[in-house]
Amino acid sequence: MNLSSFEFDKRTADALSALASGERLPHAVVIESHDDKTANEAAKALSMFAVCQKENKPCGKCPQCQKAFNKAHADIAYLKTTNKSKTYSIEQIRDVIRDVYIRPNEAECKIYIFEHADECMTTVVQNAFLKVLEEPPQDVSFILLCQNSRRLLTTILSRCTLLRLGTEAEPGSDVMGYAEAIVSGILSPREYDLLLAFRAIFDKEQSGEILSAVAMLLRDGLAVLSGAKAIRNHALGMKIAATLPKGVLIELIALTRDVQTKTKTNININLFATWLCGEYRRISWQR
Repeated sequence: MNLSSFEFDKRTADALSALASGERLPHAVVIESHDDKTANEAAKALSMFAVCQKENKPCGKCPQCQKAFNKAHADIAYLKTTNKSKTYSIEQIRDVIRDVYIRPNEAECKIYIFEHADECMTTVVQNAFLKVLEEPPQDVSFILLCQNSRRLLTTILSRCTLLRLGTEAEPGSDVMGYAEAIVSGILSPREYDLLLAFRAIFDKEQSGEILSAVAMLLRDGLAVLSGAKAIRNHALGMKIAATLPKGVLIELIALTRDVQTKTKTNININLFATWLCGEYRRISWQR
């Protein structure tokens, strides 16, 4: 993916390139970032990639790219709230559902970008939006921007590719090795393999880093399932995608994110690790 028109850090550039590794975007992408500017720039880059008709996408020079860069493309809609409560309305979603079935004006696809989706999409609106996510037209992609993807319904996330941007530190080789063993244990039919790998978690000082790396590897599997490339471990990402359904993966990632902060509190690390190991097995058996 050609990102010469943007100033992304390497991690963000790699994540975007992995997402756009195929000929077209996934039909639905959730971009999670605490930096609204970065999230918007990432959405703009993906929309340029989608409409560009040159080989080195996005070229940044063709009329399609220039219109997308300036947010003036007829086939790229930036949805904004219009009511006093600053939430998306059912009427807006219904308009989108009607509009997706109209052929594009200039490009070969249509892009819909929802800003602050986690704050502005109520449960009722998300359920209405789910109808078009379940069976979207082939030439349509949705991009949902948010600061916290956990505020979105699981049914929404299960139909989207999650792209998390930010300053997540890269784990060391030893931490990544422990994380790879845990993920392999989750995939193994033998419970003992996971119990053995979980010995690393009993070191409270590095347990949080290991769990962060576990989440990264699980997201690799989710990326592969969505047609993108794994960023950190391609072979393991392929194995994850071949073993676990998307819904199970999302649940495992959410659990891992939720418990990371608990390792820094005054907990009994032995009991915590035993409980978490059981939760991983419970969720992963839902195959």
